[in-house]
Amino acid sequence: MSGVFSSLTERGGAYPLLLLAPMAGYTDAAMRAVCSSFGVTWTYTEMTNGYGLARGEEKTWHLLETAEDEGPVMAHLYGQDPEVMGMAAGLVGETGRFIGIDLNAGCPVHKVTASGAGAALIRDPERVYAVLSAMVRATQLPVTLKTRLGPSPDRVAIFELLDAAERAGARAITVHARFTSQRHSGDPHLDILAEVKRRARIPVIANGGIYSRTTAWRTFQETGCDALMVARAAIGNPWVFGDIVQSFQAGEPPREVHVPGSGRSHRDLDAIRQTLYRHLEAEKRLLARVREKYHLPESALTPEEALVTTFRCHLFRYLHGLQGSGHLRRHLLDLKSEADIRSAVEACLENEAGFRAKGGEQGRLPNEK
Repeated sequence: MSGVFSSLTERGGAYPLLLLAPMAGYTDAAMRAVCSSFGVTWTYTEMTNGYGLARGEEKTWHLLETAEDEGPVMAHLYGQDPEVMGMAAGLVGETGRFIGIDLNAGCPVHKVTASGAGAALIRDPERVYAVLSAMVRATQLPVTLKTRLGPSPDRVAIFELLDAAERAGARAITVHARFTSQRHSGDPHLDILAEVKRRARIPVIANGGIYSRTTAWRTFQETGCDALMVARAAIGNPWVFGDIVQSFQAGEPPREVHVPGSGRSHRDLDAIRQTLYRHLEAEKRLLARVREKYHLPESALTPEEALVTTFRCHLFRYLHGLQGSGHLRRHLLDLKSEADIRSAVEACLENEAGFRAKGGEQGRLPNEK
């Protein structure tokens, strides 16, 4: 499976690879499988604690559960201890289920940075080197790094981090083109990312601010990066990957002005229904497998409770922008069963169908098509 990774270093053609970013609470096997069917080259697991993996904790290992019907997957780990991370990488490699292992050095969440991991590593490139080196020694899988430009605009650290990654033997680097202080807001600094690409001896993956074919085109044209990583824009909107692929295949920049958040309001309603329910069914299968494979505490949710709790965050994103979606979002916690979810979906789609039948869609702002 690791041969898939070679497409990054041996890529050809006029456009970059497309990847689904790791997102805690979202990119489980169900979401990854759906996105893989829309043009993603490979996906990433949720962020997983290397310490928990090394200790054999089932509550950690279940985050790396994969499905047979999903595409190639990278395991995305976090931690700051070289010995522990080396052990974790070795164990992950032994599963035979991943095409590579990615180290997180960019997550700004306090729970992660308080332990010295995630974005805290940005301030210590030599520790990044030590951790990556230990991981590279422990596995034959490609090891990569995902990081940011630096702690803040007055402290650009990405070139030191790039040097650390290359010296350690990392096979690629993903750069979220924002600073830690920006978290997930503000414009990405594509000029700095372009300089990273110019200096790098390994492939560079662009991340941050890619939410449409317009922003994907701009990022690629201004940086020349080898791959584009889409994050939050893919939640409830796997079609974004197909849009981007079609744009690059057309060979010219998109002409339309993108309106953030309006994408679902122009999708075919049957396509929304089918994809949403496919994701829901995949989530059911994943939760059943996790429950069977791992020893859950007696206080664990029932299968249906777990399904509803897990799928709520995806549900309103699939229906965002449609008639009735605002009401649904305000009443998400009232959904208690799979039947409740399906009833809410059908009600929202029925409202939207009526709205469109009356010509209401013409009053919406234009979206890319």
